[in-house]
Amino acid sequence: MGKLLLSQGSVSILFSAVIVFLFTLALFLSGYVLQQRYVHSLQLAIKPRLPKPLPAQVPLQAPTLDVKWARGMGERLEVHESVQQMIEAPTIDWSRLGYVQVVKDHSELCSAVMLLADLQEKRSPAKRILMFPKAWLKETSEEEWDPQMTTTKRLLRTAARRHGARLVPMETTEAGADESLASSYSLTSMYSLTTYERLMYLEAPGVVLDASALDSLLAFSKSKPMNAFPATPERKELSTSLLLISPSHETHRQLKETRQSQPSTDLGLLRHQFDSPESLISETTLSMGNVVYESHSLREASDDFNVTSFNEMTTFVRLQEPDMPGPEYDIPYAERAKLRPQNAQAREAWENVYEMFRQRRMEVCGLDLEYWMPPAAEQPRAETPAEL
Repeated sequence: MGKLLLSQGSVSILFSAVIVFLFTLALFLSGYVLQQRYVHSLQLAIKPRLPKPLPAQVPLQAPTLDVKWARGMGERLEVHESVQQMIEAPTIDWSRLGYVQVVKDHSELCSAVMLLADLQEKRSPAKRILMFPKAWLKETSEEEWDPQMTTTKRLLRTAARRHGARLVPMETTEAGADESLASSYSLTSMYSLTTYERLMYLEAPGVVLDASALDSLLAFSKSKPMNAFPATPERKELSTSLLLISPSHETHRQLKETRQSQPSTDLGLLRHQFDSPESLISETTLSMGNVVYESHSLREASDDFNVTSFNEMTTFVRLQEPDMPGPEYDIPYAERAKLRPQNAQAREAWENVYEMFRQRRMEVCGLDLEYWMPPAAEQPRAETPAEL
């Protein structure tokens, strides 16, 4: 048999082909691995996050022989509350749970849309609902053009198209009321959304740092007409900072009748209708961390305050200062410096949440901070000449 002899050129070509093949294979495999990582990251980003169980009202105890053998024939051990919540988490019907914002005035709309955008960014699986005055849907002529209404309609479109919010027009609480007044509308309109089992309302303006605790509250709390965040540690009255409700036509009717017979603010109406502490979120549930944190509390922070722990444990920060007009206004630095917390760590947290609000206002609403005019100092009255 003849021997196959390869020339030096053939060997060189074969060697080059093998090298090209190996490098091509390595390039293909590396690209495949990167693609799978990207797809996995994309799936994690799109997949809704399952809520964690709420803190159990009764701590989980290890089973004993007495408990194990004391049950009757065919009976099962009672499943602990936290374990039951973990079992039910993958089967929660999120189409029946939602976050709702109630806007009564044009100035409130941007802050409401920002909260819904925060919840979307934090991958909350619950629905997002935005209620607004039905009068805003009226068509206007060129002579009646209003730049404020133009901005309002743009923000409504942004909420629906970009952040997936369901827009729900609402009527005035009383027939014939002035549609242009914010006082003609009420938070009680939330109770008309009976297609939802539970709804959560967060009082704007504020920033959501972590939606997981809110999702857990929404998913695993018992359906009651009112579950509210307490106004004070003594738990004697509710606040509107966070409301967890179960809508019903009956409750909506009762609240409307009460408001018509006894005109009052939303806070006064809810406190009159729902007794405390029965209508408050339990202390055990609130042990998850700072579910609601008022920004002005940072000015009273203790010496051991830690900004890292604050960011990790806080869910929702409501921006409210008793001596500031609101986070949507551009207050001069000298005025802000007087109001900042004295504690360095608390001051950092305070400045961070306000800066976060400013940036989100631009990103979500396309609006910069409003110009703020400080109140004019009172001029001393001229002395009247004494009568002769």
